[in-house]
Amino acid sequence: MNDLVRRFIRYAGIDTGSDPSGTDAPSTTGQTVLLKLLSEELKEMGVRDVRLDPRGILYATVPGGTGGTTIGLLAHVDTSPAVSGAGVRPRLHSDWDGSPLEIAPGLFLDPSECPELGRWKGGTIITSDGSTLLGADDKAGVAIIMEAVRWMMENPEVPRPRVAVAFTPDEEIGRGMDNFDVKAFGADLAYTVDGEQPGSVDSATFNACRADWRIRGVEVHPGSALGRLVNPVRIAGELLAMMKPEEMPENSGGDQGFEYPMEISGNSTEARVGVILRDFSDSGLAAREERMRSMERLLALKHPRAEITLDITRQYSNPAEILKSDGRLVEYAMRGAAMAGLEPRESSIRGGTDGSRLSFMGVPTVNLPTGGGFFHSRREWLAVEGMEKAFESLVNTLRVWGGDSGGRGCLDNPKSL
Repeated sequence: MNDLVRRFIRYAGIDTGSDPSGTDAPSTTGQTVLLKLLSEELKEMGVRDVRLDPRGILYATVPGGTGGTTIGLLAHVDTSPAVSGAGVRPRLHSDWDGSPLEIAPGLFLDPSECPELGRWKGGTIITSDGSTLLGADDKAGVAIIMEAVRWMMENPEVPRPRVAVAFTPDEEIGRGMDNFDVKAFGADLAYTVDGEQPGSVDSATFNACRADWRIRGVEVHPGSALGRLVNPVRIAGELLAMMKPEEMPENSGGDQGFEYPMEISGNSTEARVGVILRDFSDSGLAAREERMRSMERLLALKHPRAEITLDITRQYSNPAEILKSDGRLVEYAMRGAAMAGLEPRESSIRGGTDGSRLSFMGVPTVNLPTGGGFFHSRREWLAVEGMEKAFESLVNTLRVWGGDSGGRGCLDNPKSL
């Protein structure tokens, strides 16, 4: 294993799952554990101005660099609460022959379901042992940025811009930018390293809302329920039945948006349903919000004795229009990927990153890849060669920002990875 892989495995072993019900920042103590480790490692590298905010955001400035533009690098330390991240035991599948990988008994990673995985046939694939997620989202991004910092510190002669670094908590529950200090960060433009396949440069994300339904009924013993009972669980079922299956994530792709019922709970007194709404256009998202409101009105008419409330909150917005104001973010990232021997492409991410919100806070931000896939699941995977290419592309991108337009990859330098 090289240092990049060792670093990722070290970080993956720390449980940093975020908690949407938590009220602290960060929402879980494991995130603070990793943030403190990163802080110490940055200091050991000789990085100055390492600052861990009490609310769980780690800022640092890499010494050196030239030019008038400061480039920021960001990744989030938390993992999705959808699947446990406690006790992650990474498994390395070397010389993968392209056949389905059995992660655990009955749990397979099949390239027929994940064509991008086949790109790394013959290489090494990292998975968990099947009992947890892996944590590639986004500890692979954290590891890539940390290795890039190490590389910059050990190769001061290589042209690059001034670089600011930030690691955030609670991105997976939509709070990554809640306490972010743009001035303390100090970047003019930025990259999140929170994507999937090397060569992709994500310049658009979804617009995103969350719809929280609360249904209060009238509880009565079922033996005397005639004309009296109002069952909130049944109303929640009606709500789900009103949603269009063809516009859910499992049936949509490309530039199509979706409505995704993620959470449901209830009893004879109250039921709750959590839905996320996603669309690449503002008008499309507005139409999905109005559909939720129409459903609320219809259910209220149908069940006048029930108390039905719907709260819709904006989570993040598509930064595509903002990013058009400075095409260098995409152009230089694509040149960096090409210098690493990849075929770069500008793409959209069917999700969001901290950069989606940061772009609207005054720091236009593009998303770069990590080399993994099937995030938020027990089948999450990371290709070692993909992570290496993501690292190389990132460092080459910084070289382009520093004025180096040469065709060599950063790994040509003997003091590199």
